[in-house]
Amino acid sequence: MRYERLSRKISQEKIADALGITRATYHKKENGIIKISVEEFSVILTILNIPHSEAGIFFERIVPERELTKY
Repeated sequence: MRYERLSRKISQEKIADALGITRATYHKKENGIIKISVEEFSVILTILNIPHSEAGIFFERIVPERELTKY
């Protein structure tokens, strides 16, 4: 999700605001520390302008190498 957000030049703050949460909380959700609800996922898809029918891209095992960084 991070790659898709960054490639569209959308800030964590913008998504956090749309979800009604803090940027810090969104950061934890984006990094898998806190789970994202289905409703939140739907909002994120809308903000990223990704059709819901293409949501499966987030469930592929193929991840761009640049996203394989350790935290």
